[in-house]
Parts: sequence; structure tokens; C-alpha cells
Amino acid sequence: MGQIKKDGSTWYYVAELGIDPLTGKRKRKKKRGFKTKRDAEKALALIESEVIKGTYFEPSHITFEEHLNEWFKIKKNTINAQTAEVYQGYMKNRIIPVLGDTQLSKLTPVLLQSYVNNLVEEGLASATIRKLRNIIKSSLDHAVNMELLPANPIVKIQLPKGTKKEITVWKVDEIKQFLKVAINHRFYPAFHLAITTGMRRGEILGLRWKDVNLEKGILYVRQTLSRDGKYFLNGAKTEAGVRSIQLANASIVMLKKQKCIVAKEKLSCGPEYIDHDLVVCTTKGTPVIPSNLKKTYERLIKEADVPLIRFHDLRHTHATMLLAQDVHAKVISERLGHSNIQITLDTYSHILPSMQEEAVNQIDVIFSKTQ
Repeated sequence: MGQIKKDGSTWYYVAELGIDPLTGKRKRKKKRGFKTKRDAEKALALIESEVIKGTYFEPSHITFEEHLNEWFKIKKNTINAQTAEVYQGYMKNRIIPVLGDTQLSKLTPVLLQSYVNNLVEEGLASATIRKLRNIIKSSLDHAVNMELLPANPIVKIQLPKGTKKEITVWKVDEIKQFLKVAINHRFYPAFHLAITTGMRRGEILGLRWKDVNLEKGILYVRQTLSRDGKYFLNGAKTEAGVRSIQLANASIVMLKKQKCIVAKEKLSCGPEYIDHDLVVCTTKGTPVIPSNLKKTYERLIKEADVPLIRFHDLRHTHATMLLAQDVHAKVISERLGHSNIQITLDTYSHILPSMQEEAVNQIDVIFSKTQ
């Protein structure tokens, strides 16, 4: 049984928490500062009730930053290197500066909701806020599993309504204008593949000749280059990202020319050539740094006098072109490496109204012939 005692002008309790399974000794909890004996008795009764039910948790005194770091040691072994870098960036820049000093046991729904509300007021994209929430939730789920928390406080918060960014793509004449200007640049194959296959930048810069079958007109996405261009990653962004892509005739012709160029450079460079078997590489065979590709891409856009869109938007341009040609969304989903067709439909829903209009026009054509 617990005890109630007086300490000068205030009261305190000593609660019995049972036997520590690790030490075999009795565990006690003492709390001071109650103004009346009745207040101390109520607090003691609450703890004793939780102990009897088996729901009592001794509040952890570690900070959220300390817990995050311990959780991440485990988490990083279950995700790929690029995702781990993204997690670390969010933790370092967005989570730890605000919540890191807070004791793990004092992370309440009210505190976490305030954190999210401030992110919204700051103008952060809803998708980014959702990612931050997911990182915090995963770490706190681990805290619950480790019996550091009785429940996860973040599950009760409200996230802002998702808002989609408007996708910007090039029209056919803009694609032609850009490629006309870029055709003699050594990075031309990267731009060509982005538009004609929908591959991601890292997938293109990690593409090897052994993953290209020019006779069958197929390439295989099996390796990607990291965002900083320092290392290669096996596979792709997702499991579905490891895929085969059928090549257009124009792409096959382009790749045959590129293979000859790379072979000549390899021969010219001799033993100094660093052979990674890359389709798109420097004159010495080393990987193209993604930031250098970006700079070149933006410079060529200015020369071509076409709208400025991100390199990733070339992927969207590819998908939009196929949808405009009535290619089935399932085929587009497979080419892009989406994990399911719903992602493709949600991403390119802006195209669907015009497609529905065309469908209605076809219905009108059918019925006009029957009347």
C-alpha cells in the first residue's frame, strides 16, 4: 500500500509499483508538492489503480531527440540509403529544433497539434507535413513497443487537407524545340530518355549498358545514382520501380549512337577511363553529378526559349503524352514504376476531364448513326 506524508506545509505520496523484474527489488514512486492531503490521496489512488490494471507507465526522462536517434539506428536498416538521407534531413532541420528538447513522456496531442499548426502557418506543403508526421509517428510507435509510452499521442492530431501541386508539362512543339537545341550536348541522352521513357533522374544516371537490350528494344531499371552522385543503389525508389521499359525506335537509334560515342571515349582515355558501364557519363566514364545535369538542363531551356519546368516534370510530360494518345493507365503505371494504378490516376487526374469529353463525343457519334 502507498503512503501519504506531510512535508512542512505540503503533502507527498509514496506509491508501491511492484517488483522490478531486472533487479528483484521493490519499485517505489515519490511525488511531492500537493497543497492538501486530499490532493495527494487522489493522485496516489490514480497510480495504484493503474498499477492494478497493468496500465501504469513510469514516465521516461529521456528527450525526444535522444529517442529519435536511437529509433533511427534501427529504422535506417529497413529503408534504402536515399530515404535514410531524407529522414535525417527532416529530423535535423524540422523536428529536432522544435521538439528535440521535450521529454518523450511530455509529448502530448496538444503539443503535437500545435507543432503541425505552426508548419501549416509557415506555408509548408501538406505532403511535407504528412512526411514529418509519419516520421514522428513511426518513432513514437517504437516508443510504445519499447514500453516507454502507454500510447502514441500523434494519432489523435488532425492533418491539413491535402492540396495537389499543379503539374506543368511541355506541349509537343515545346519538346521538339528543346530537343533540337539539346541534341548536340553530351547530356542529350538523359533528356531524351526522360521524355520517351518517363524514367527518374537517378534511374537514368544509373542506367548501365548491360541493362539495355537494343535488339529487343527494352531497357531494365535495376540501379539508380544517389542524389549527390557519390554512390549507386541497387534497385529503384520502390519495388515496383525495378521494371522493364519498351523503347521507341527513336530511342533505340539514339542509344546506338551513344554507345559508339562512349566506346570511342573509352578507347581515347585508355587506362584512365573509369568504367562503370554507364549509358550517361562523363568523358572519363564517371557518373554525372545530378546538380551538373540540372544546371545544363536549365541553361538549355533558356536557349530553347521554352517554359521552365523541373527535370522531374519530363517524367510527367511523358505520362501526359501517353494519356493524350489513349494509352491505358495500367501501361503508363508500369512504365513509370508506380506501385499501383491508383497512384497514376491520382497523379494525372487533371488529364481526365479532356479524356471524358472525348469519350462523350464518341458516344454522340455512335448515337447520331442510329437515329
